[in-house]
Amino acid sequence: MLNTLQNTPLWVYGILLLLFYYGIKALSPTREGKTSMLVTPPILLAWSLYSLNLTLNPTLSISSWMVAFILGSLAALAVFKREGIELDDPQSGLIIPGTLKTIVLYLMFFAANYYFGYQDAVHPLDSTLPKTLILKASVSGFVCGILSGRALKFYRIFMALKAQHQPVRLR
Repeated sequence: MLNTLQNTPLWVYGILLLLFYYGIKALSPTREGKTSMLVTPPILLAWSLYSLNLTLNPTLSISSWMVAFILGSLAALAVFKREGIELDDPQSGLIIPGTLKTIVLYLMFFAANYYFGYQDAVHPLDSTLPKTLILKASVSGFVCGILSGRALKFYRIFMALKAQHQPVRLR
């Protein structure tokens, strides 16, 4: 175990610290901008799909990823509630109450990527087994689905709150 930690590149620890920083910051109310809600899901989607191993059985990898992505999105829609979310003053984003859910999501995302990166480096032959490919695709799809579903849910809340605050125009 100590050998694993010693051989981990320093940039990985930098990413972990950055995720901890943003996760701890999310324990208090934070502002989520419209741009962030729209840009984050495509970036995560591209990164998640890029990480799939499509050389052996692309249909199996993609279908496992898709099912897990849908389940993750549905889980996000159920877990993230509207309570306490407000429109910010310039009406360009949301004020989201502090929650422990964000740091848990960040650490899940990091742990999944770290585990599979470790497996690829230490046991490269095992990483090509069908069960490993399915597991990697499923975990990647689920985490991506949760994060994308969260962004979608917040964007829908943002649009609904913004529509409620539109001034009525008289003709």
